[in-house]
Amino acid sequence: MTFANPAVLEFYKELPFNYQESAAEQARAIRERNSLDAYPPLIPYLTPRTRVLEVGCGTGWFSNSIAHYQRCSVVGIDFNPIALERARAVAEALSLSTEFRVEDLFLYEPAQPYDVVVSLGVLHHTNDCHAGMKRVFERYVAPGGHAFIGLYHEYGRRPFLDHFEAMKVGGVSEEKMFARYRRMNPQLQDDVQARSWFRDQVLHPHETQHTLEEVLEVMDRSGMELVSTSINRFEPIRSVKDLLEQERGYREIAIQRLQDDRYFPGFFLVLSRKKNGAGGA
Repeated sequence: MTFANPAVLEFYKELPFNYQESAAEQARAIRERNSLDAYPPLIPYLTPRTRVLEVGCGTGWFSNSIAHYQRCSVVGIDFNPIALERARAVAEALSLSTEFRVEDLFLYEPAQPYDVVVSLGVLHHTNDCHAGMKRVFERYVAPGGHAFIGLYHEYGRRPFLDHFEAMKVGGVSEEKMFARYRRMNPQLQDDVQARSWFRDQVLHPHETQHTLEEVLEVMDRSGMELVSTSINRFEPIRSVKDLLEQERGYREIAIQRLQDDRYFPGFFLVLSRKKNGAGGA
């Protein structure tokens, strides 16, 4: 059974997320800025011997960054052939052997599980995010391996969505909403890339929002244990209760960022480890 959303596929065929003007420009951006620097707890697990799977790799910016900087063996899967065409072109421009495959994440069956599985901003665009997490944890991660999942946050995402929904209801044009988004997120210099981010975060046909608490419940049922999270900026975890209290403050942060005219996507990341005794489903 698949929980992939056909409307999401058609949406991304029109313009994949993080799509830049050309493959050469995207390759140059990867060379000039190591995206992995934003995810410090993940880096120690990425060595030349690590087998990595990215679920929902899109245009391959993260898969190709891992292969380029860490020299890992990387496979990226996505259901969008247009995005993967760009991912392969970027890999070629960087002289990488990253493998990209058109696959439905709910149907993909790897020959063997992976050491590290990454899925950033993908599972909340399916028709069952919990089923997506469960499949990643149980089918794709090897015992002792790690999963790095990024999702929209229930508390932190809602003010942003409400803000742009109010603009829509008020009759504000898409171009004016785009201009508003660019003012909030000025670091996106490439016009095509900025448009892809705007569509992804403001015009998307389907998304859900989640909390660390519910992710922890799925992890526990799937034999995973928490290692680190962006909720506390990847600091050592002393108390899960404190983490869950801290994540409730995301709403106030999101509201303040809107008042300051600053971008805040309401996105959180969780790094987890599969217990050695846990097997696949």
